[in-house]
This record gives sequence, C-alpha cells and structure tokens, in this order.
Amino acid sequence: MRRFKIPAGSCVYRVDQESESIFLVRSGRVDLTTPYPETGEGVDATVGPGYVFGEVEIIDGRKRVSNAKASENCELVEIGRDELMEILYLKPEKSLLLGKSTFERLKDLYSEQSLDADLARLREEMLLGIRDAVVAHESRVVKSHNGMAAIAIPIILMIVLAVGAYWFFHRA
Repeated sequence: MRRFKIPAGSCVYRVDQESESIFLVRSGRVDLTTPYPETGEGVDATVGPGYVFGEVEIIDGRKRVSNAKASENCELVEIGRDELMEILYLKPEKSLLLGKSTFERLKDLYSEQSLDADLARLREEMLLGIRDAVVAHESRVVKSHNGMAAIAIPIILMIVLAVGAYWFFHRA
C-alpha cells in the first residue's frame, strides 16, 4: 500500500495503461474521463473521499478503459494487485476498507443469478461499446478532414494556376 499526494490536473492513469493497482481516495476528487479525439474529454464520473476506483479492470485483467485525473488536490492510497488479492483472500476482514459501494457494483456486474445482474452487465458492456464507437467515429472524422484537405489543396492550386494561365495568355 502506498499513500501519495497528487496536484489538481495530474493524471493517476490513462486509457490503455496496464491495470496493476486500484486507488482509494483519502481526500480530494478524481474525475474518471473518456477521451474523444475531436471534442476532448468527457467526464463519466467524479469520485471523492472513501471511494475506490480502478477495481473492475483489475478483476477483469484488462487495460484501463478511462482516464483518472485529479480535479482537485488529492491524497490517494494505491493498492497493488498482489496486495489486493492478499487483502481479499487472506485477510477478508480488511476488505471492508475497499468500500461497500465497490462490492455492490461488482456483485451487480458479475452475479449470474438475476435479471438485474444481466441488465447491469449489459449496461456496462453497452457503455463501453458506445464509448468505443464514438471514439472510433471521431477518429475517422478527424482523419477524413485531413484527407479532404490533402485532396482539396491540389485542386485549389490547379484552379489558381489555370486562372493565372488564362489571365496571362489572354490579357490584351
């Protein structure tokens, strides 16, 4: 477990980084955001003291799906994957410090026993799918604008040259 302070505006982690730890907010606020190429970052959630974030990627074993950025000066506790597993399996009484809300969220997402669990899991999958589709679309739009400029500039230059040549050869 490592305690550290982070100034407002600093990133705790970024999209596609490996998930090696979870974070507990001791003080301050952290924005969980999704980057969009054309419009910037969208804030998905803001978490404050007592809240744990970054846990779902640890359990799933996937890379980060959002950015975590301090919206004000923060004190955080970082709990590595191995230490987290030790807390969960060897010292279950200490797992309470991870917070009831985290366990309720995970239970909703991963329980196989109810329609509500299926809906929660589907909602999470749809959110990630929609976010990925929007990011991919905005990337294509940005690339297409650059592609249009690459086509338009030579055409404009040809028109200017043609008008200039016409004017040059047809002036009286």
